[in-house]
Amino acid sequence: MMLSHIKVVDLTRDLGAYAGTLLARMGAQVVTTGTTERDAAELAMDQYGKTTSDTPLLDLIDAADIVFRGPEDCPPELSPEALAKRNPKLIDVAILPFDAGRANDGRPATDLTLMARSGLMTIVGDPGRPPLTLPGRQAWALAGIQGAIAALTALNARAADGMGQQAQVSAYRSAVLANYREPLTWEWVGKVGTRTGNLLIRGKSGVRQVWRAKDGWVTWALVDNQPMMRATVARMAEDGMAGELAEVDWDAILVADMPQDVLQRWEGIVEAWLATKDRATLTVLSNKHGMGLSAISEVEDVLASDHLAARGLWEETIVAGKTVKVPGMLFREVGP
Repeated sequence: MMLSHIKVVDLTRDLGAYAGTLLARMGAQVVTTGTTERDAAELAMDQYGKTTSDTPLLDLIDAADIVFRGPEDCPPELSPEALAKRNPKLIDVAILPFDAGRANDGRPATDLTLMARSGLMTIVGDPGRPPLTLPGRQAWALAGIQGAIAALTALNARAADGMGQQAQVSAYRSAVLANYREPLTWEWVGKVGTRTGNLLIRGKSGVRQVWRAKDGWVTWALVDNQPMMRATVARMAEDGMAGELAEVDWDAILVADMPQDVLQRWEGIVEAWLATKDRATLTVLSNKHGMGLSAISEVEDVLASDHLAARGLWEETIVAGKTVKVPGMLFREVGP
């Protein structure tokens, strides 16, 4: 495995714990000192592949390549300066709620508050309703991903000069960077995004993105993609359900400039047709004819996927006394 020669000491508790898991999934030897009261599903995400050890902590660090630390207070002997003196080749990555030394340094933070401050919750949900957050602990997961990237980047640099590095990752900044569109919109035009629900706003109007199929949900949108629109309407016409859409010259109009009431009328025709097809049938039609449609998988679909199973994605492990299915190795080496 690609990182089997790398030793990691994970001092995190919750925030930052995912960084060590990602390296463990790439084969690194990850020893954790963290304790947590989280449920089995969260432990599977943040602690999978890690081990504990009776070896004194400082001895582990002396032999380590990477150490991950969270926002928890640490004794003087575990400070970045002290560890750098003990092990000059050590890569020391701190994963914190906010940038150290900046305005919010030291303020309490949870995944929920970090998501809210990042702006992601501003654009998630339906208009006129309270903001929503995404499932799981997304800000913490994003920070863990950035922490793993920081460690691997420093590891690559160490291969050139033999020296360790110190890096800091902000969970708040990680979440803001994931919200790629809104910060740029604010910076360039001074506007803050809003919740649009099941609408993709283009031009003067908005078009639906998620639709009910016969056995679940699919994603598709009535947009200015003429080949896609012709392919979809042709399939509807085969079933005698295209209605007035069969008369539309898609090369002569801009969907983004169409009145909202016209779009809603057209979408009603599409909605009726999609509801007659199951997701598998719609997927086959889309792939064959270029309809631009994708099926939305439920959790059960992902776990039961023959495609993913054939690639060895899932592994079973016991976490907190429960058998759970978790993703396996991120990468697999292929022999000659």
